[in-house]
Amino acid sequence: MPNELIIFLLVICCFFLFNIWRLVSKKKILLKHAILWSLLTIAIMIATLTTHFLKKISDFVGIQEVSNMIFLFGFLVLLVISFILTTTVSKQKMTLVTLTQELALTNKRIKEIENDKTSSKV
Repeated sequence: MPNELIIFLLVICCFFLFNIWRLVSKKKILLKHAILWSLLTIAIMIATLTTHFLKKISDFVGIQEVSNMIFLFGFLVLLVISFILTTTVSKQKMTLVTLTQELALTNKRIKEIENDKTSSKV
């Protein structure tokens, strides 16, 4: 891999890491998601610096080109991230349903109490 490409990728990764932690400090993303993206970015930086190691791994696995192996690993990582985000959304939906039901019951109780107070005043 040309040195210019390595430098470019490292600069992009550093910029991405900076933005991740800036968003965490502004409380725009959760720390657990920031850690996941940070680890992924650091893995990309390490892979960029160790292309000879990636060549050995791709030869061992039986993949002819290093770029094909990188795309395969990228696809697998994105699949895992999608699964993690899907579970998070599912948990949030269940929590939202529960909160909505509790709010409806609370509003009903408040109205019943208000009706009892108004009927007892009359």
